[in-house]
Amino acid sequence: MSSVGTNIKKMASNTLVYGLGNIFNRAITFLLLPLYTNVMTPNEFGALNLIYPFLALMNVVYMYGMDAAFMRFFIPEKDKQRRQEIFSVVYLSILATTAVITAVLFLSKAPLSGLLLGDDPATSVFALAFVILMLDGLSFMPVLYYRSIQKPIRYVSIIFAEVLINLSLNVLLVGFWGWGLKGVLVANISSSLIKLVFASPSIFQNLKVSWNTHLWKDLLKFGLPTVPAVLFAMVVALGDRFLIKYFFDQATVGVYSAGYKIGMIMALMVTAFRFAWHPFFLSISGQENAKETFARILTLFLIVGSFMFLLVSLLAPPVLTMEFYGKAIITPGFADGLRILPYILIAYLFQGVYVNLVVGMYVKKKTYLAPIFTGTGMIINLSTNLLLMGVLGFDFVSAGIAAVVSSLGQSWLLYTASKRFYPIPYETGKLLKLAVLVALLFFLPQLFPDQSLLLSLAVVLAYFPLLSVTGVLSLSQIKIAARQLISRKAG
Repeated sequence: MSSVGTNIKKMASNTLVYGLGNIFNRAITFLLLPLYTNVMTPNEFGALNLIYPFLALMNVVYMYGMDAAFMRFFIPEKDKQRRQEIFSVVYLSILATTAVITAVLFLSKAPLSGLLLGDDPATSVFALAFVILMLDGLSFMPVLYYRSIQKPIRYVSIIFAEVLINLSLNVLLVGFWGWGLKGVLVANISSSLIKLVFASPSIFQNLKVSWNTHLWKDLLKFGLPTVPAVLFAMVVALGDRFLIKYFFDQATVGVYSAGYKIGMIMALMVTAFRFAWHPFFLSISGQENAKETFARILTLFLIVGSFMFLLVSLLAPPVLTMEFYGKAIITPGFADGLRILPYILIAYLFQGVYVNLVVGMYVKKKTYLAPIFTGTGMIINLSTNLLLMGVLGFDFVSAGIAAVVSSLGQSWLLYTASKRFYPIPYETGKLLKLAVLVALLFFLPQLFPDQSLLLSLAVVLAYFPLLSVTGVLSLSQIKIAARQLISRKAG
């Protein structure tokens, strides 16, 4: 097998393992959705989906780019002592800032809860969110260590333990004891604590009570420019809930969030890919055929992502609203939120494209450009939302449209900029064919609404054969990939 094929196989196998871990992690979103939609009101579910975006944004503040800096400095380093020094400086820095930020949050509880939730009763349990942030801040680096040394099995084991505790306590506290939002947050605190305990061996193995100011400054120099970029990306991904609450109400946030969470199935693939991608491309970037590998991987990523788009967007709505013993995964009160599903899937798919394209920015150490790309995406997102919801009076589907436009815009901007300092020969001809094929297959069932479910199933089944017919991916390549994956599992 060629080195390109070997690299792709390694990337695929790591993505599969990280995908399993990510599925465990995201399983909470899907397994608990029927519980929440059957037990919580749209208003209470809306409060939950305002608190969790706040947590996601604050996680970026807690890390302040040290996660990206750690991977960039740690992975290429071969000397064990130097690696321990990098680990120690990063973790001690995060340890100190976590204590300070958490204290500030507790002192600011009243204004923060009022700003986020108004006079909603959920403000009484809002401080529990700060405990989650503190525990996640302390455990993030130890978990990241296992990704950086490419130990995906260890990573998956930690995530599995976290998910098991979270899921079990949600069922007990929310489903049986009726604690509602308080039960969700308490379950999260417990699972975050378990994650810290299970990841702690990496701390004991690597942490040295020593300090290197010069190294710390170098880490900050690389990491801090990524903070605005990540914050802008988080605003794009999560800010729509606050706009929907402003223009409509908190119950509409709950309806929208139900459909959005189903669309996050695409995020499973994107996140799994991202977890494997960064250590992978940093480790092979010096190889002669690295750029060819990167180009092939983008094509394969979009082929798999397009299949997921068709599968979920066409088949999920009828299945999820179907009642089983009088219960449905998406109950009638939340079913309208499924209208945004295709938009969220496409938006996440283009986020995956953006993840693919960051290679040049990292290899050439041009992370200072990242805020420009994600900032532009944020401006496009907010402008589109304000135009559609505020000026034209469209409903919450506006947020889905804005997500697609912004993800596409920032990906295109990164692509055009990267060509100047790190050109990669992407397979544009195949990608254009793929885009046309997916568009035709998606709209075909909608032309025959009476037979849409049957046609949708036929479309999904015909996808891979049509890839071979159109020349996007040959049948022999599909067979080779299948054999490699089977042999990997058998070994």
